[in-house]
Amino acid sequence: MQKEAWTYSIAGTVLGAFGLLLRWLQWEIIYDEASALPVAGRPISYVVIFYLAAMTAGLWQLSGKMKTDLASDDPEKAMTVTGRLENVLLVIAALAAGGGSALLFLKETGVLLRIAALLGILSAFVLANYPSLSRWGSFGAGLTLLPVAFFSLWIVTFYKTNAVNPVVWEYGMQILAIAGALLAVYRLSSYLFFRASPRRAVFACALGQALCLTVLMDNASVGARVVFAGWAIGLGTLSWVLLHSIPEPQKEDDPGPAPATENNS
Repeated sequence: MQKEAWTYSIAGTVLGAFGLLLRWLQWEIIYDEASALPVAGRPISYVVIFYLAAMTAGLWQLSGKMKTDLASDDPEKAMTVTGRLENVLLVIAALAAGGGSALLFLKETGVLLRIAALLGILSAFVLANYPSLSRWGSFGAGLTLLPVAFFSLWIVTFYKTNAVNPVVWEYGMQILAIAGALLAVYRLSSYLFFRASPRRAVFACALGQALCLTVLMDNASVGARVVFAGWAIGLGTLSWVLLHSIPEPQKEDDPGPAPATENNS
């Protein structure tokens, strides 16, 4: 399944990079030069909405071609293919996610936001060790709930902070990115609780990766953008690991040519 793993991981990365380009273009066009306020109804905003819908549908459609029906429900078998490169990428992703969360913890003043940032720091450890958590039994399963709690609390506090902002485009995309990452970590957590859905997990990881990449040009704090970058790397890597760990379909044995029969004279 190495070919499928590369195909899907590259698809998530390319779609996220193109989304980042569109988002940057939207930031350049949507604002009025005289008033410095965003203008409603600019065509680029509709293009972004259409692209996000098409990206989601495309990733879901592509996930159906990844032979996820052959994936194992056993968490130890679902993430068995991890080499040096994958481990290095997960460590880099965890350092970015943890470092960005630490910046949020130092910069934010709200109690709930600081609690969310602290959960983000702890979640970075989980991100780096996802493939091996199944060997830790129920303790490992419990650890997978940390990223779920982190993104759940972050999306609530983030919306509460920005709810008074009349310009939804300034924070709406980041809410989508947090929601995408939340869906991904929820699906990854389900493996440790033996409720795996391989296709949905792979799709959620790729979608979360693409959305996290899309918002890297947003007018967000440095800490938040580093967190998004870290989880984008991590989810993309885990999507590759999940697909690469799926066993190759067994080929039927070639029966060979039929034996020759003797003709009765």
